[in-house]
Amino acid sequence: MRKILLFILLFISIKVFCSNENRPAGARYFAMGNASVALYDEWSGFHNQASLALLKKKSLGAYYENRFTNKELSTKSFYINIPSKFGCFSGNYTQFGFELYKESKIGLSYSRALGKHFWAGLQFNQISKKLNAEYGSQSKYTFEFGLLAEIASNFYMGFHLSNPTQEKFETWDYDDKIPTICRFGISWKLSNGAIISSEILKNIDDNLQVKAGIEYPVNEKLFFRAGAYNHPNSISLGIGYNFSNLKTNIAFSRHPVLGYTPSADISFQF
Repeated sequence: MRKILLFILLFISIKVFCSNENRPAGARYFAMGNASVALYDEWSGFHNQASLALLKKKSLGAYYENRFTNKELSTKSFYINIPSKFGCFSGNYTQFGFELYKESKIGLSYSRALGKHFWAGLQFNQISKKLNAEYGSQSKYTFEFGLLAEIASNFYMGFHLSNPTQEKFETWDYDDKIPTICRFGISWKLSNGAIISSEILKNIDDNLQVKAGIEYPVNEKLFFRAGAYNHPNSISLGIGYNFSNLKTNIAFSRHPVLGYTPSADISFQF
């Protein structure tokens, strides 16, 4: 009975969050409503690969999201970024679900500057789904790419498109589309160090989603964050702390029906 209830909750989760099936990772961005297409940090490989070209140090990190405080609906993500004089090379891995339904995604990306204030990135993905014995498992291959431009001092504009080839999983009685998602947004760093970000997201099979977030630095190491988005109407909050080469963030979001989702990450620069 418990597994049946979990499967029903999983089905609701997928329907409600279908526009987020790329499973974006990073508690900083999660706290800012995932209004992240024009932001940049070590977690940009899950949001806009172009932003990775701005990184100066190698880094690796891990992320955990406990959707609706149910471990069977958790997301686990890992990344490694390797900047070089030829551009930034990055790899990431994401896993979602439990034994009755499991998704995984492996991404390999490359990003570089195309000018003093313009960056581009491309990522190739293997996306896998494992169902029950009747449907088995499948893997599909697709790609995503992003652009980032600084159009004024500390004012950025970002664009990202995932799965433009509209790949999908197919079985004998159903088709399960991998979302094709287009995102466009801006971010603005104010004189006091605060950052405001906003984006619009369009899944070709779903409603337009609007996101907004803010990050406020208490000092050079401590940050408070908040965000909101629609479809479904949700809010998020978070806090981050930067040690010397170690960063950690926690965040919470609230769905109006299904409740709270906590997340946390840790990353290391070297």
